[in-house]
Amino acid sequence: MEISSIRRLFSSSIPFKNPKFSFPCTTVSSTEKYWTHLQKNYSNPEKTLNRVGVKLDTPCVIEVLQRCALNQPLLGLRFFIWAGLQPNYRHSLYMYSKACKVFEINRNPRVVTDVIEAYRVQGCLVNIRTFKVVLNLCREAKLADEGLWGFCDANQLEDACGLFKVMRGHECLPNTVAYSALLDGVCRFGNVERALELLREMETECGDCNPNVVTYTSTIQSFCEKGRSMEVLGILDQMVACGFAPNRVTIINLIKGLCIEGHVEEAYKLIDKVVAGGSVSNDECYSSLVISLLQIKKLEEAEKLFRSMLASAVKPDGMASGSLIRRLCLEGRVLDGFHLYDEIERLGCLTSIDSDIYSVLLAELCQDSHLMEAAKLARMMAVRGIQPKAPYVDNIVKHLKNSGEEELVSNITKMGS
Repeated sequence: MEISSIRRLFSSSIPFKNPKFSFPCTTVSSTEKYWTHLQKNYSNPEKTLNRVGVKLDTPCVIEVLQRCALNQPLLGLRFFIWAGLQPNYRHSLYMYSKACKVFEINRNPRVVTDVIEAYRVQGCLVNIRTFKVVLNLCREAKLADEGLWGFCDANQLEDACGLFKVMRGHECLPNTVAYSALLDGVCRFGNVERALELLREMETECGDCNPNVVTYTSTIQSFCEKGRSMEVLGILDQMVACGFAPNRVTIINLIKGLCIEGHVEEAYKLIDKVVAGGSVSNDECYSSLVISLLQIKKLEEAEKLFRSMLASAVKPDGMASGSLIRRLCLEGRVLDGFHLYDEIERLGCLTSIDSDIYSVLLAELCQDSHLMEAAKLARMMAVRGIQPKAPYVDNIVKHLKNSGEEELVSNITKMGS
């Protein structure tokens, strides 16, 4: 949409007056027909409203809105938007004011975003004229943020950016919420260069529009998802300089992104910096790095880091421990997996390991006839009430029976019953 066309959304040749309406007798029948049609619970009422085929005028629209207001505001607002798109009818400024009052939009802005969400979920066809009506409603209710969110959610990013310019022209400066809505839309549908421009704009703009932790986090995650994790390091520095500490999710995503892109050394440096800042713990960072190294098939380095963690009293989480044990088993190194399990057990870090890992390890030990280790693991599982998973029980029992371990078979069977 051209800037000039957006500007027209904020102006109108129609004077703001309360018109004096004479309600013709035909209006009642028109209202009844539209009302009856809306009550048929069509999932996409816009598709079928044209079938009513009766005159649409201001008294009719007002009456339908008032009937919907109490229990069906969403349906009423959808009717209002549909009516505003009809070729032989046009909402006056009075009608926008009336709709805002009937549905109390300024007190309940969620009804506007709910309409946009309903369009998306139901796959309704919407166009720029639809958003003109929505934006005029938001303007009348002084809800610039909701209007902007409607543009971004429909991937109308250039129109959303144009709206910012028009807002400034009307001395309506966007705030942090409005900027964050636009930034989120650009990150999801646009390009990271534009997102970075917006972020810098927020940092330098005067007024109530400085970025917050959510703003930085969403930008960082978007860069990582697009394979540009190295550029995030500068954003992270700026985030910290502005007084915002990165959270666990942000750092884990960044570590993963750096490893996938081959910047493992940078991941180590990042952890040193973040841990020193105190926002994320050693345990969380290095556990995440172990998992990321396994994902890029660097088993040797992941194992070396894991054992270094154990030696330094850095406790790996259940995900890192289970992932490494499983990978060792898949590589045919079941005894190494068991000894690693035994070492983790001594440090008291086993409580969060998934029960599926125990089953995999026990099954592999039985299959390779490491019965002493299998018995020790089975006894530990029994003490902790960990039942072997169904897919593995049959193979475990089969191998133990063939080895004459009837007592162990009995214990395994009791655990699974």
